[in-house]
Amino acid sequence: MTKQDTKESRKQKFINYFWVTMTVVIAICTVVVSISTIGDTMRTRRNRRAVEERIATLEERIARDSAFIEQISTSPEFMEKFARETYHMQRSGETVYILE
Repeated sequence: MTKQDTKESRKQKFINYFWVTMTVVIAICTVVVSISTIGDTMRTRRNRRAVEERIATLEERIARDSAFIEQISTSPEFMEKFARETYHMQRSGETVYILE
């Protein structure tokens, strides 16, 4: 083996080590980014479930309130009863006793 061959061999080893090192660094970066992405995905799914539960609760309340609005706007007897019970309203000349 000549001196020239030895230099080229060292140069080739350096190039091989460089590429192996670069491959390992890229692989580590890929793993770190993947783990971060998986964590974000899990948090997003958890938040989505919480939001969907909140939406279901609010839709229930909307349905209940819509039924109440429909009833109060179509039934004068119900409106009078509601006003008397909620706001302690009375007709003139009437005495109301509040029991709690």
